[in-house]
Amino acid sequence: MSGAANALRRLLSSYILPNRDGRVIVAAVVVYATGSGLFLAGSTVFFLKGIGLSTAQVGTGLTVAGLAGFLTTVPVSMLARRFGPLQLLRMVQVWRGAWLVALAFADNVWTFTLFASLFMISQGPVLPMVQLVVSAVVGERDQTKSLGVIGSVSNVGMCLGALAAAPFLSLGDIWMLRSILLLGGLCCVAAAGLFGLLHVKVAAPADRPARWHSGLLPVLRDRRYLALTTVNGVLFLHTVLLGIGLPLWLVQSTDAPPGLLSALITVNTVLAIVLQVHFAKRVSDSRGGTRALRGAGVMLAASSLVLVTSSYSRTWLTIGLLVVATVLLTCGEMLQAVGGWEMSYRHAPRDLRTEYLSVFSLGGAAVGIAGPVLVAVVLSWQTTGMIVLAALFLVTAAAATLVGARLRHAERDDALEPEPGETAVA
Repeated sequence: MSGAANALRRLLSSYILPNRDGRVIVAAVVVYATGSGLFLAGSTVFFLKGIGLSTAQVGTGLTVAGLAGFLTTVPVSMLARRFGPLQLLRMVQVWRGAWLVALAFADNVWTFTLFASLFMISQGPVLPMVQLVVSAVVGERDQTKSLGVIGSVSNVGMCLGALAAAPFLSLGDIWMLRSILLLGGLCCVAAAGLFGLLHVKVAAPADRPARWHSGLLPVLRDRRYLALTTVNGVLFLHTVLLGIGLPLWLVQSTDAPPGLLSALITVNTVLAIVLQVHFAKRVSDSRGGTRALRGAGVMLAASSLVLVTSSYSRTWLTIGLLVVATVLLTCGEMLQAVGGWEMSYRHAPRDLRTEYLSVFSLGGAAVGIAGPVLVAVVLSWQTTGMIVLAALFLVTAAAATLVGARLRHAERDDALEPEPGETAVA
């Protein structure tokens, strides 16, 4: 019994960052993610039943909002040059909370689209700013491991938010539905307050460019980093595959009961919570980051092919194959996350990390806009489409290997380059 207790204690200790500021970040992320869970679980129902929008209006409005978020990610992130990453993170949380409250009182398609777009402006800068703040708190060496903890507790918060939304959804009254968004806004403001408790100083870079966009020119000329951004963006399709592709494939292409979907989502969430830190511990350098991205492509390709086989099986075998596909998809998700965290930060020049990380985040944002359309096309081609998707993931895995090798080569060249005033040794 004591052995099990010790094992549980060791497991829980791996989710605690090593100092007070680290624990404050974890608490803030849990609160922020709880707000996101409330929004994801209850917002669509409110838009349909509370505001009275049609499905097409909701889809169009959210597409416009996603595009607004994509276009403003880099400009908003550049404000960290003026205010510092931590202060910008707090400002973004307050902004997010304010427009969630506004969304709760939208009464037509126009106000819904406007408020949703203003809300989505806050989405893109969050991860780059969290990366910079976490690095300042725990140091660059432990950054990826710490981000693994952040990813795990974020899933915990999302689950808490989804569970908290359930009683409000069951009642169905407009004020109950509206309260879901109001609570989400409160979570954002509370997260901003928690981030304000950090003692660490995360200052804005001292060498501010004359123009806000001047620092973007180096990253836009860095073909290796842009290739890394593209590779990571393609692998980020796992989010759309889980949220849209898997449910539609289960219903349209298999004989599995629709109720299985809840179990599959639970499998994904539990595995992400339990194993994300373990995956992150295994990545601490560029070689490990490349290996993780390559593994993500292979896992996602395998998941796609297992889904293909599930459409030719029956009942219990189908259920088993769908569980296997979900496990492979989750492994791909975790590998993509840790590989992206490690490679994006390691290969961003110290003085331009705000610019580099904000551009890197555009890959995932682009998938949020184009991914649903791509997955819809894939599913319309049924088996052929899923095989094409698997091939795309394998090609991306090969590209990750090539891009990672070139980035490591550039990293070695930079390390060997003599400092000004020194003489290179032949």
